Amino acid sequence: MKEADKITEQEIAQAKVTLKPVLGVRPRVYVPVLYSIAILVVLFFLLVNPGLSHPGARLQFSGHPDAAAVYIDGAYAGNTQDGAHAKPGPHQIEIRKQGFSSKVLQTTVPNRIFATLIFPPVVHLGYALEPQSQEAIILPAFKDFASWALSGKPSAIYQLPMTLSEASRDLASIQNIDRAALSDALLAAGISLSINAASLRDTVYASTAIAAPAGSPLGVLSTARNLAGMLASSKNSAAMVMETIPDKASDAIRNAAAALRQETAALRINPLQANGLRSVGPHSFIMFKGGLLDLVSSTPEGSKTLFHSTLPEFGLASTEVTQREFARFLAENPDWKPENKAVLIEKGLADSSYLKDFDLAAADNRPITGVSWYAANAYCQWLNRQAPAGYEVVLPTEAMWEAAAAVSSSSISSLGIFKNHASTGPLPVGSAGTDSLSFSDLFGNVWEWTSDGFRPYAWIQKDSSAFDELIGAISQKTVKGGSWANSPDQISIDSRGPVPAAHGSEFLGFRPALRKK
Repeated sequence: MKEADKITEQEIAQAKVTLKPVLGVRPRVYVPVLYSIAILVVLFFLLVNPGLSHPGARLQFSGHPDAAAVYIDGAYAGNTQDGAHAKPGPHQIEIRKQGFSSKVLQTTVPNRIFATLIFPPVVHLGYALEPQSQEAIILPAFKDFASWALSGKPSAIYQLPMTLSEASRDLASIQNIDRAALSDALLAAGISLSINAASLRDTVYASTAIAAPAGSPLGVLSTARNLAGMLASSKNSAAMVMETIPDKASDAIRNAAAALRQETAALRINPLQANGLRSVGPHSFIMFKGGLLDLVSSTPEGSKTLFHSTLPEFGLASTEVTQREFARFLAENPDWKPENKAVLIEKGLADSSYLKDFDLAAADNRPITGVSWYAANAYCQWLNRQAPAGYEVVLPTEAMWEAAAAVSSSSISSLGIFKNHASTGPLPVGSAGTDSLSFSDLFGNVWEWTSDGFRPYAWIQKDSSAFDELIGAISQKTVKGGSWANSPDQISIDSRGPVPAAHGSEFLGFRPALRKK
């Protein structure tokens, strides 16, 4: 650029911008008007538009219990902890929470438009829900806790909800409950399900909150004493600590776990004494006198633990329930027929796998499969009408099943129907012969339902009705025995697994037990 063409600083300083008239209106008139319009537009979007585009008010709640569901005019709108938004006008607000009676509130939301962005309109509502019962609060919460606890270990992106802790806070409003007994039962039941530190923490916190709702030092001390006593009372605690919180395990715990492995490897279950036969309907029950039995149970990571169980006089059916036998049940109980599957699913008694591929017209002597735990129980109740006086037909407990299987357990390969004998499905019952007690197919052919909720650490027991109710709420039930799809070397008497109670499978059937009342 030539020197003569450069703009000097003096020329810049002397430069002027001159606005021209618009439609004959001079700048000194229209510039202030434009500024005023711009300010008005900004004020409109700040002070008026939010109230027009999002009218109504925020509903804020205070009361008990926390985190209850909020329904506005019958539609779910949020929860009491986070609040909800309601449009202007009268509304019916319903507050619900499981275990509590719902409460209906009437309120009118003002139609305020001005400055709602700066000063949001808020309607404050108070509530207090009446608890229905202790069981209505804690049992559904424990069912959810069990499902989460058995779902796997949490990670940085997958965290378990503190289900029991929330329920323990909800119980604070109930006065007439035995807090010490419930806290003790919850501690035992929760720890027996805890395969990770998060579930263990939830259990201990909830048990402490129930025992000491106001943070009483004596309540906290009681929970700590119960926990220490539970862990010190059994050598199995070493295996649980090693699996649940391995980074906290001391050398003493590691040595105890190693000693436990040696002891369980050498243990052999002493069979109970057989006590004759009893017939109920089409089934022959091999009876046992009952008594104290030493048992071995496997944990999720393969550790074996010892526990004792006192059994009543009972019997176990010599064979699994066959298709033909289950067909008779369906004929008298049509509500359980496959064509009513949709209704059963809606009631939570089955899922889409229920009696899949079952042909009622072609029912034979193969074990019935695709049967949910609820359907198996219904069969037992139906058969119970023919039970002798003083006895009842039920699904066996895990301890009953193991007591009956103790003889067969020494000949699993020769007495079981596994994948080396069947490659497409189960064979007719008894195809592999019987053991010395006349049981067939306790191992292989199909897994078998038991009555017990699945607990990884089944050795943890508590002799209380509260504990029994909690365990009964577990929706995943224990199955035993293996199936035609397993290899014999995969299955032992302590093999066990969890299956949702509503589920059915081509690998799963059942056999009933006859128990003395």
